[in-house]
Amino acid sequence: MKIGFIGAGRVGFTLAKYMKLHGISVTGFYSRTREHSMEAAAFTDTLCYETLDELVKDSDVIFLTVSDRAVEEVYEGLKRLPLKGKILCHTSGAMTSKVFTDSLSIGVYGYSVHPIYAVSDKLTSYENFQNAFITIEGHEKYRDELISLFSGMGLKTGVIGEEDKAKYHAAASIVSNMVCGIFDMAERLLMECGFSEKSAENALSGLFLDNAKGIVKRGAASQLTGPIERGDIDTVKKHLDTLSAQDREAYKALAVLVLDLAKKKNGKGEAYEKLSRYISGNEG
Repeated sequence: MKIGFIGAGRVGFTLAKYMKLHGISVTGFYSRTREHSMEAAAFTDTLCYETLDELVKDSDVIFLTVSDRAVEEVYEGLKRLPLKGKILCHTSGAMTSKVFTDSLSIGVYGYSVHPIYAVSDKLTSYENFQNAFITIEGHEKYRDELISLFSGMGLKTGVIGEEDKAKYHAAASIVSNMVCGIFDMAERLLMECGFSEKSAENALSGLFLDNAKGIVKRGAASQLTGPIERGDIDTVKKHLDTLSAQDREAYKALAVLVLDLAKKKNGKGEAYEKLSRYISGNEG
């Protein structure tokens, strides 16, 4: 199975590099910007293709590692080429394989292959890519082959239906992107207390990392601590009294979720009900 890449961004760099390191035959890259495909090819020790035609000819599987808005346009360009028997994959989290419209009529099987992983740097993200979880959606014809491809590289894999892709991607975004916003909010609050940016980061990093490890090891409910878990309404009031209007709303939205988790852990009680009424604004 020879794999080619269209698009030379962070995901393309990372997937191709990881594949090469695990003995997978990667043909190379095509990008609209030749400098980008040259860089990706050099990084992965593969070929830089001048045309789509050449890459398609040399590849059994073609990964479209381009932005979501470009997937359909790239596919339309590919349809004029001899694609019969090829496997097409895009790496969008929210988009389904249905973007490859009428693919079966031209003998092509399409898939969405999404890594649950924060690919933040094109040159280094491959180093810890063994922690990624690969989610595959698409036609059953070659689904098992794709699962074998990734599981053979030591990666966990799962299959999802097209109707669930948007909700699935929302879940991944919450744990990845939105956590960044929460961490930044906490850093900012410490800086308002007189911490420098670096000291705020240092102060929070151990708590953040150990908490994340605990959640993965023991589950979110078991890891939960703090004033909401204790039903400590007085401390929650003190927190909210110090926050700006925007931060108050963010805190309250998160507090509702934490309160639900606390009830799951400890069962319902009057302290939780009182706290719930206060957070919702039904008790002053």
